[in-house]
Amino acid sequence: MNDELDEHAAEQWFRRRGLPAVVRGRPEQLLVRIVPALVLVGLAQLITAVLGGIDGGTDADFDRRMENTGFLWAYNSLLVGWVVIPALAGWLAARWVRRRIVDRRGITLAAIAIALFVVAVPTAARLLAPDDWSPADLVVQAVLVVALLGMAFVGGGSILGWALRAAFRQARALGALASRALPLLLLFTIFGFFTTEIWQVCASLPRSQMWLVVGFFVVVAVVFLSSMLSDEVRTLTKSHSVPFAADALRGTPFGPIAASPGATDLPRVPLRKLERANMVLVLMLTQVLQTVVFATLMFVFFVVFGAVSIRSDVIKAWIARPPSGGVLFGIQMPVPNELLQVSLFIAAFSGLYFAASTVTDAKYRESFFDPLADHMAASLSARDIYLTRLGRS
Repeated sequence: MNDELDEHAAEQWFRRRGLPAVVRGRPEQLLVRIVPALVLVGLAQLITAVLGGIDGGTDADFDRRMENTGFLWAYNSLLVGWVVIPALAGWLAARWVRRRIVDRRGITLAAIAIALFVVAVPTAARLLAPDDWSPADLVVQAVLVVALLGMAFVGGGSILGWALRAAFRQARALGALASRALPLLLLFTIFGFFTTEIWQVCASLPRSQMWLVVGFFVVVAVVFLSSMLSDEVRTLTKSHSVPFAADALRGTPFGPIAASPGATDLPRVPLRKLERANMVLVLMLTQVLQTVVFATLMFVFFVVFGAVSIRSDVIKAWIARPPSGGVLFGIQMPVPNELLQVSLFIAAFSGLYFAASTVTDAKYRESFFDPLADHMAASLSARDIYLTRLGRS
């Protein structure tokens, strides 16, 4: 039986599981690793420029264009594509990157992608929306590339990628909890949605201040989650409490060694502070991403619900002035700005309620934390093999 450990394959296995802090070697092929982020951000910037180019003019001009059915459907389709297309392209690029890293190839294409991101994307944006372009955009693109390289060096992409995959795998648990949390939540939020006071308060706030309110809800939600996750991680990472997960390592770079006699007698290597922080971060990000998805769904629900149920003259009566044109992330929206403000506030509150529910819901714990506990147990067993065979600590 082959009990040799392929160090490169082992390190890629840890990175794919969101644990770059376990890896003792330096990250390789940084240019290749940032390609998915370049594709996602670059396409989002291009679609934003397209939207900015076709919605140009005053709010009255935009409203007049939206009266055309063809323009309405095309613009709304492009808004959906603004979310879907970059995400899908980034996912496909991530699949390409995983193959190139294993083969240790792809540097040339990655360099071309960086050049396109720094030069071609701002140039195309200038052609699509010349009024929104400035020479500083080239500098901003270059700074973004440097920032992404820094994140790739510390393993930020690995952690975020694993958290996204874990959140996707737990979609069923998310739906189960949402089905229990939504009825009572909708009872309160819909009642509040039709009160004059919430429209007056939200309409009086500038968008920057509304984001501060949303940020406050995010901080409170993180505190809720931290109170639970700190105890969970402490339990999961106690070396003497982690069983050797030989079955879970079957088919991995550690499988032959885990199945060999004496594998269960490997010494437990104490966790470094950075490794413990890495594990806390991946659990926190997974939970936060699920909360963001839930809050986003609530935001979309109330924007659509408000667009079909509340007339402009009603909003005018509530806020004592005509509603203004909606803008989100610099893009014109086919709904009033006041509706966006109220929907943002309710979505942030809903996310906080959802995060609090995950702390106290026993069913969610069973569906969410048990698989994560098994995941961490397998990772810790593999870590013992990796560090012991390489003679590192």
